[in-house]
Amino acid sequence: MGSQEYAASAVPVRSRLSQQCFELRSLVKWGSPMAGLPGRFSQLRWLQNVMCLAAMIGAFMLIGLGVAGYGSLEKAPNVWMIAAGGFTLFIAVMLLTFVPLILKLESTVNRQFGEIRDLTDALTRHTRLLELIVENTRISDTAKSLAHRGQELDALRGAIRDDVRNEKWELALNLIEEMERRFGYKEEADHLREEVDEARNSAIEAKLREAITLIEGHFEIHEWDLAQAEIDRLLVALPDHTRVLSLQDRMGGLKEQHKRELMLAWQEAVRRCDTDHAIDVLKELDQYLSSAEAEALQSSARDVFKEKLLQRGVQFRFAVTEKRWTDALNIGLDLIREFPNARMAGEVRDVLDTLRDRARAEAEAAATELPEMSS
Repeated sequence: MGSQEYAASAVPVRSRLSQQCFELRSLVKWGSPMAGLPGRFSQLRWLQNVMCLAAMIGAFMLIGLGVAGYGSLEKAPNVWMIAAGGFTLFIAVMLLTFVPLILKLESTVNRQFGEIRDLTDALTRHTRLLELIVENTRISDTAKSLAHRGQELDALRGAIRDDVRNEKWELALNLIEEMERRFGYKEEADHLREEVDEARNSAIEAKLREAITLIEGHFEIHEWDLAQAEIDRLLVALPDHTRVLSLQDRMGGLKEQHKRELMLAWQEAVRRCDTDHAIDVLKELDQYLSSAEAEALQSSARDVFKEKLLQRGVQFRFAVTEKRWTDALNIGLDLIREFPNARMAGEVRDVLDTLRDRARAEAEAAATELPEMSS
């Protein structure tokens, strides 16, 4: 049966359900069927009232005759007759009092028994009716679900697209599984899985391209530590990706190439006696050298630093000889910073206070000469 046929069948089902609910509300009006019947034991009550009235009349007559001395030879009050009249009157009053109570109690018990019996019958009918209502409700829910099948499918497809757009791959796959399980759309579910896989792979490739571009930038300016950190992050996310695995080998090759370039630059600077450039190259080259390579360069490096120290000493002496105290102070400070353990650095430390005083005096003299030249 198709969804339209189920939807059509839902209309008479709902009509029957409404009618059954109306019957259920009607059955809730409890009440004993004896409420409208005439009073029970009416003839017995009428006979009891007549007998009690006759007994009371007879009792009063006996009491009156007893007081008048009827049946007594001496015309004295007849006690036995008075006692018999009083006892008869007592019995009549008791019957008038307790017999209606007993009949009322019996009537109440009988009425309650009837109501309990009616309630039991009503509950039985209600149980059957409620079971029927529950069954019809299930049928109605199934019919509504089938009638809105298309809307539910559209909502699922929209939710899957939103999850794919937001890169929530697991949620999208779970919704596809639900579509296949609830509606049996296996082919569409397989097609959607392929779309999710393609979208996920495209997103991963885009992010991988961005990360590789960033790593290549680190390669160009020789920031090997930052490049290694990015490669490690990619290895955690994509441990088996070939492009990620190749980055590690590529960085090793670039580092080795840059090391060779620095070695050539070092040799050229030593050959040209360019001590400043040689020292700058050696500082950068130091992080690439192994212990054996560093030991091999130790002799030439010592010569370069010795030449640099001699140059600084010559510059310092010329500045002192020419009384350029500010230049002498700056050169001396550079010499102490670059060669803190050299003997020449100790000699410069001894005269630093004097150099500072003379450099200060030189600056004050230059400041006073400036306005005079302006005028």
